[in-house]
Amino acid sequence: VFINVKCRGSKECLPACKAAVGKAAGKCMNGKCKCYP
Repeated sequence: VFINVKCRGSKECLPACKAAVGKAAGKCMNGKCKCYP
């Protein structure tokens, strides 16, 4: 699931993913966060 959060590194996405999908799992792709539910 892509969320509307800009990123430069995957670690920036973890707190955002935790807030969005309840799980701190994801990575930075093309400058945006992708979360794994």
